Amino acid sequence: SSGINAEYGGIIQLTVIEGIDLPPMNSDGTCDPYIKLQLGQQQYETKVVQSTLNPKWRETFEFRYLSTSGNVIQASLWDNEVGLTDNIIGDTEIDISKITPNKPFKYIFGLDNTNTKISFLIKILKFAELGATELQLQKEINDAESRVLTESYALANTANDITNVGYLIVKLIRATNIPNKRVGTVDPFVVIEIENCRSISPVRENCLEPEWNLTYRFPINDYHSVLCLSLWDEEDLVSNSILGKIAIPLFNCHGLKKYILKDAQLKGIGKGELIVETTVFYNPVRAALRTFTPKEEIILKEPDKFEIGLLQRDVKRITAQVEIAQDVMEGVDNIIRWRSKPLSLFSMIFFVFAVYYVELWMIPLSLGITLLWSHIFRRLGLKRFENWIINPASRPYYERLKDSGGDGESAGFSAKLDKMKAVFTTAEGIQKGLDAGASIMEKFSHIGQWKCEFISLMCTVIMFVAGIALYFISIRLVIIVWGLNKFRKFYLRPNLVDNNELADLLSRIPSFPEIEKYRQIRTRGVKGVGSVAVAGAAKQLLS
Repeated sequence: SSGINAEYGGIIQLTVIEGIDLPPMNSDGTCDPYIKLQLGQQQYETKVVQSTLNPKWRETFEFRYLSTSGNVIQASLWDNEVGLTDNIIGDTEIDISKITPNKPFKYIFGLDNTNTKISFLIKILKFAELGATELQLQKEINDAESRVLTESYALANTANDITNVGYLIVKLIRATNIPNKRVGTVDPFVVIEIENCRSISPVRENCLEPEWNLTYRFPINDYHSVLCLSLWDEEDLVSNSILGKIAIPLFNCHGLKKYILKDAQLKGIGKGELIVETTVFYNPVRAALRTFTPKEEIILKEPDKFEIGLLQRDVKRITAQVEIAQDVMEGVDNIIRWRSKPLSLFSMIFFVFAVYYVELWMIPLSLGITLLWSHIFRRLGLKRFENWIINPASRPYYERLKDSGGDGESAGFSAKLDKMKAVFTTAEGIQKGLDAGASIMEKFSHIGQWKCEFISLMCTVIMFVAGIALYFISIRLVIIVWGLNKFRKFYLRPNLVDNNELADLLSRIPSFPEIEKYRQIRTRGVKGVGSVAVAGAAKQLLS
C-alpha cells in the first residue's frame, strides 16, 4: 500500500551518555544512579551503576514516535535502594518538537544549585517519506519500498530535498562460529552504529548460532560515513564483553555478505562471523554537496588514548612520506645534474614550453584528465583496485617500503631493551621535528618583528626590488631564467653542491630559544663596578 500510517512519525533514538558530579546519596559518599524514561505509554530504564558519582551508561533506547504519544519525554534520575523505596534525585522534560529530524541533538540536564549534569543524545529518524503502511524495524525489505527509495533519490528529484543525502537498510540475519565460554553461557546481541545513530538487536540467550532476521533503517547524512557492527556477549554481574567488530564504509555496503569479525580495535581477528545484507540509496549530487560541509561530530565516540605503538606507527607514516618525497627529489636532481643527457635535454625543453604556454585553466583540466586516466587503467585491469580485503599485498605502505629482513622478533630482556630504545628514538625524532617546525614559524615572524635588523632590512629592500622588477618583467620569464640557470650550472659543473637560498636565509635568523640564550643580564650600579655586578648576578643565576 502507498498510504502512510497517520499515527506513525518515525523512531526516536535516545542515548543516555553519562552523569557528572551527582550528589552523594549513600553513607559512603557515593550513589547508585539509574535513569527512567517515558514517552506516552512507552517506558525504559537504564542499568544501575553502583557506587559512583560519575556514572557512564551509554545506553540507547528507541521510542516509536506516535502522534498519540505527545512531544515530551519524561526523564528522571533515581538512586537505587536495595530493599527500600528508591529516591528520586531530579527530573526534566525534553520537548522533542523542537529537535530537527535526522540531526543529532545533545541535551544536558542539570540539577538546580549543584554541578550535577546528565547528558543525552537524541536523534529523530523520520520515515514518513517512504510511503509504507507501517514502518517497523522488523519489516522486511520489499520491492515496493525499493522503488519508492530509488525514485526519491533519483537525479531528477535532487532539488526536492537537498539535505536528504540517502538512506541505509541493514538486514541482520545471523551470527556464526561464536566460540563457547569455559564458564557460563554466551548471550549474543549486535550493536549497529552509523554516525550518531545506534540500534541494538534483541539478546539471544545461550546461543552460539543466533538468528535475528531483523531489518534496521538509518538516514544517511554523509555518504562517507562508516557502518559499524559489533557482536557482544551480555553479562549479568560484570560489564558486557565484545566478541568482535567490523567497520564497513557506505560505498562498500551492497548485497548479502559474510563478515569475519575483527577485535575491538579493528586490528586483529575477533570471535565469530556476521551475515548481513546492506542496501544504500543515495543521491550523488546531494552527497557531493554534503562533502564540502563540516563532518558530523561523533558524540558517542570514545576518546583516543596515548599508546606507544600508535606513536611508533605514526612516526613510520611520516618517515615513509619523507622517503617518498626524497625519492622524487632525487629523480629531479638526477635530471638537473644531467645524469641522463637525453632525459635532461627533453626535460629542459619541456620546462621552457610548459612555463611559457601553460595557462591557469590547464592545470585543473590536466589533473582531471590524470584522474580519469587512472580510473580507466584500473577498469581495464592495468592497475590494482583496492579490494578492502586483508592479504599480504594490502600491508600499509609504510610497512612495504622497507622490509626488516630480520630473523623474527627477539624475546626476553633484549626485546624489552629494543622497545625502550625504539621509544627513545621515536621521542627524539618527534622532539627534533617539533623544534624544526616551531623554529621555522618563529623565524618568519622574527623577520616582521625586526628581531634581526640586518636581515629584516635586507628583506625589505629585496621585496621592493622584486615588486618593481615584476611590474616590468613577466613572471613566466623569471621562472624560465631561474630554471635554465639550474640546468646550466649542473651542465657546466656536474659535481656542484646546490643550495636552497631561502633555507640559507632562515638559518641566519635566531629562533626563540636561541634568542633566550643570547639575552644579556642587565647591569646595575655605579661606574667602575659594573663588571662586579655582572659577575655577582651571574653567580646568583648559576647557583
